[in-house]
Amino acid sequence: MVKFTLKQIQYFVAVADHSSISAAATASHISQAAMSQALSDLERVVGAQLVVRHRSRGVVLTGVGQQFLADVRGLVRHAGEVQNSIIERQQGLVGPLAIGCYSTLAAFWVPVISERFIKPNPRLDVTMEEGEAVQLQHRMQEGSLDAVLTHTRHLLPGVQARTVKVGRPYVLLAAGHPLASRKSIRLAELATEDFVSLDIPSVRDNQLVNLRLSGLDPKIAWRSSSFEAVRGMVARGLGYTVLVQRPPVNTSYDGLPLATVEIDGTVGHSDICVAYASVTRPSLRLRAFLDFCAEAGTAGDSAGSPVAGPEAAAGDAAAAGQTPGRTTGPPQ
Repeated sequence: MVKFTLKQIQYFVAVADHSSISAAATASHISQAAMSQALSDLERVVGAQLVVRHRSRGVVLTGVGQQFLADVRGLVRHAGEVQNSIIERQQGLVGPLAIGCYSTLAAFWVPVISERFIKPNPRLDVTMEEGEAVQLQHRMQEGSLDAVLTHTRHLLPGVQARTVKVGRPYVLLAAGHPLASRKSIRLAELATEDFVSLDIPSVRDNQLVNLRLSGLDPKIAWRSSSFEAVRGMVARGLGYTVLVQRPPVNTSYDGLPLATVEIDGTVGHSDICVAYASVTRPSLRLRAFLDFCAEAGTAGDSAGSPVAGPEAAAGDAAAAGQTPGRTTGPPQ
């Protein structure tokens, strides 16, 4: 028979999250004395010291406490899901849902999710957090997020994922470029052209290799960490680029025309997926979100609907590395 209670481990998780018994007590709406007693009772029944109490520095988890925390987070999360599932079966989609979104996908997916998923389900308490894909997945594994919208190549070991959109790279040119009227281009034809690089880690670390595997060694002349700045430089004739995300209008921010041309030959796709923790049985809310993203991805087209993210390029199925790079300017 289990000797500790769900309430005790909930209080322990609160203490670990706040690094303070008093702060955890306030957040849990109980007295500090009651929180301290619950923690002591838990340590007694598990037969180990879980925290070290410091008057000036709050509490610090012991090695055993850190391992115990990793084990019980999932238990607390699952207990909450069981409770919410009962409510959902009776009342429909209701309760909290925390979603992470890889930052380069946010402009294309967050508005659609907000309008077509969050707004029609007012009983859901949806929060969305944008950031770096690996960090978001770590937060998901810790229990802070339910799912992360990212790329398949960003996935960490031990997570499940559902692919919601397959993306194929294309060449972006200024409208006046000699090749702009072509239906397709072999990448080797661009070997002597200046390349405008989307300068974020996934591109810096993977795009050059992938383009070389596809027959092109790009001659980088310009860089920017901004998707639209890259498009703007291409529109002004400073070079070409290879992207996957396709905005609805082939013009730059300052109104200059652009041309999208397909790649002639084999080139890797860049897929978008929704990752979720494999240790968790998906809640009704999460399953509804997965279904929504799959539907939105299937319905998407080149005219601005959710499609694969801008950082991917030829041969890149969205490789790892996520934080923005340096600002606009020629290579150093």
